[in-house]
Amino acid sequence: MDLEVNEPIAHDQLILDLKSWRSVLESVDSFLVILPTLLGFVLSRIICGHLSLTSTRRFFFEFLLIGLPSVILVTVGKAYSYSYSLVGSIAIIGYLFGHHYHPGKDFKYVIGKRPNVFTLLRATAYSGTCVAILAVDFPFYPHDYRKSRTFGASAMDMGIGLFVVNMGLVSQRTKSLADLKKLPKSVVPLLVLGLARTLVITIIDYHQDDSEYGKHLNAFFILGFTKLLGSLYSLLVSSDAQLLGLALGLLVFHEVILQLGVSSFVMASDSREGFFTANREGLSSLHGCVALYLLSIYFAKWYTSQDQLNYHQLLTKFGKMFLMVTVCWSLVFTSAYLTGIARVTFNFGYVIWIFAVSISLILIYAFIFELKLVNLAIKMQKSVGDAKNHKLTTHSLPTFVESLNMNGLTHFMLSNFLTGIVNMALNPGKRNGFECVLILSLYTLTCAGAVFIMLRKGIRLA
Repeated sequence: MDLEVNEPIAHDQLILDLKSWRSVLESVDSFLVILPTLLGFVLSRIICGHLSLTSTRRFFFEFLLIGLPSVILVTVGKAYSYSYSLVGSIAIIGYLFGHHYHPGKDFKYVIGKRPNVFTLLRATAYSGTCVAILAVDFPFYPHDYRKSRTFGASAMDMGIGLFVVNMGLVSQRTKSLADLKKLPKSVVPLLVLGLARTLVITIIDYHQDDSEYGKHLNAFFILGFTKLLGSLYSLLVSSDAQLLGLALGLLVFHEVILQLGVSSFVMASDSREGFFTANREGLSSLHGCVALYLLSIYFAKWYTSQDQLNYHQLLTKFGKMFLMVTVCWSLVFTSAYLTGIARVTFNFGYVIWIFAVSISLILIYAFIFELKLVNLAIKMQKSVGDAKNHKLTTHSLPTFVESLNMNGLTHFMLSNFLTGIVNMALNPGKRNGFECVLILSLYTLTCAGAVFIMLRKGIRLA
């Protein structure tokens, strides 16, 4: 009799443990999915860095290094993703350390108020999202990469979180009521885009998964409300340093509310009657979004606290970031067992996971672009007697990155528009592998090409 009672409990516990362990593996695997894009950025800088930023030849070279691998490795070439990343990483590490150079203790590494590493992170988010939102409609897109409906840490789950981080990295803390007058300029366009997307989808009867943000809400609404609430909450602190306590306090409070039954309601209820019930995913996630937003503002202020650093100061900063990365990933693995990782509610585990991914990428980008490639550029310029002009080339970024930096939101809107066109006209669910890669490649090339042309003409929309 005791055995009969205990068996279901043991079975349920086993399932819970397996789900927790799976979330740990997913959180790491999803981070590794980003590596081909990261490697593409680095290879583009190394191979094409000598070409003009607005060179058409450079743009197409970079597409072969960034766009094409991103398309292939998340569809028909998924099985070779790790091998590609391993070989690419070894090649880059060998190149960077094979050309080691130290410019001297008096040389100052320029960080700036809008660091290149933030631009690289932003480009990573836009580039990956552009491919994923259409690739998911093809049968060759791995099921493990698709958004989770409850708990999970898949590759597509990272999208909205990375957008919140990127918004926070370039935002300022609201210091007074007078600063609120600036809010409409950044919040209203997002809310208008959110409303427009909802109306268009309703009019054309385009299928949308309500479990993402709800029946009426979407990513634009979430970002707009996050910016609004984050600006209001930041009035509660009197310094940038206090944002850390505010963000963590809000995150813990948010998790407590979720544990009191909100999380179960969001994930278990099938009803979509009434505005709050119909949009429970988006509404329940807002305070988690705000916590991540405030945490990102705090990190940006810490990272840019000094405009210029010498070699030892830069290494010290990297050491502190490595400690942050270690602590955050430890919390991610712990959260996978205690609270789970859930994008739909932006719970504690999800927020810490996204923050861990973000600062891990920033640390890697900083080490390569702010240290190793700067040293290498100075070494090469000294060899041709042009050391005085090192600022012209030591901080150059790939054309793909600069294009997305100037018009990232335009790129995102265009990719959403083309995704709808492809779905209505080409029926991606019935395409073979070759057609999948061809359509995705042309789509990615079109989106990237549009913002590249805008870069050449000096057009900046958003």
